[in-house]
Amino acid sequence: MTQRCACCGKPFAPRAQVPDQTFCASRGCQRARKRQWQRAKLQSDPDYRINQRAAQQAWAQRNPNYWRHYREAQPDYAQRNRDQQRPRNQPHNDDPAKMDVFDLPTGLYRITRHPAFPREGGGSWVVEITPVAVTCPRKMDVSREELIDASTICP
Repeated sequence: MTQRCACCGKPFAPRAQVPDQTFCASRGCQRARKRQWQRAKLQSDPDYRINQRAAQQAWAQRNPNYWRHYREAQPDYAQRNRDQQRPRNQPHNDDPAKMDVFDLPTGLYRITRHPAFPREGGGSWVVEITPVAVTCPRKMDVSREELIDASTICP
C-alpha cells in the first residue's frame, strides 16, 4: 500500500510500525513534519511554550553576538535583507489608519457617530472628529456631554 506524502506529494510506502504515516522519509519532509508538530504543540501546550521560550532566551544569552557574526560571515544575506527592507520602509500614504499620515494638531477633540451612517451589525462606526480646543492647557473631562469649564475648577 502506498500513500502520497503530505509535503512533497510523492508516493511512499508507510512503515508498518506507523500505520497513519503521512510524510515520507526524505529529510525535507521530515523537517516539515517536525515544524508542523512544533507549531501545534506551541498552540496547545502552555508548558511546552514556556520551556521553548526559556531555552531560546538561554541560548541567546550564551550567544549574544550570533547575528552580528552571521551577517559578517554572510554578506549576501545581509545585502538581501537590506534590499527587502527598503520597500517595507516606504511610507504607505494610502493607509488612512496610520497616525503619521494626518497632521492633526495635539488638542482636545470630540468624536461622535455620524448620524447619516447607521451602525450596521459590525463593530465599526463612521465618526466625525470636531476640534473642541486645539491647545489644551489643562486636562478636561471629555467623557461627559458637556465640557467642564476648567477656569471654575482651578484655584
